[in-house]
Amino acid sequence: MKTATTKRRHEADDNHARAMIGLIHRVTAGHPERGALELTARQRLIIQSLGLGGSRPIAAIGQQLGLTPSTMTGLVDRLEAQGFLRREPHARDRRATVLRLTRKGDAAFKREVAFYRALVNETLSALGDDAKRVLLATLTHLSRSNAAAA
Repeated sequence: MKTATTKRRHEADDNHARAMIGLIHRVTAGHPERGALELTARQRLIIQSLGLGGSRPIAAIGQQLGLTPSTMTGLVDRLEAQGFLRREPHARDRRATVLRLTRKGDAAFKREVAFYRALVNETLSALGDDAKRVLLATLTHLSRSNAAAA
């Protein structure tokens, strides 16, 4: 039987959150081009979603990210005007619009991947090879189980 104390030991606390914030800030400082894109966090989420999952209807991405249709419209308008994505008609549903990354959007997604790779590497840098191997395998497992649940 698990107690509340046992459960809390396996959850992040404020120190873990502060450590992650510090790591993100250090890695961000090492990737000045990420800030040069002048994308908001929500715009990055849309680019990341398209980069990870491929072209999808605006509504599906908005639902995945928990954003309202009106919020999505504004974000997509700006991303399209900046040349990161384009709208295309849905192949089977005339009412739906599909989003697709442009070359510029794909390049932005690749920069996001590089940023997060650096974040993972920075996070694991103080660990030995065995610990790194275990954590990377765990991260891979979590990624697959989250993808299966989505």
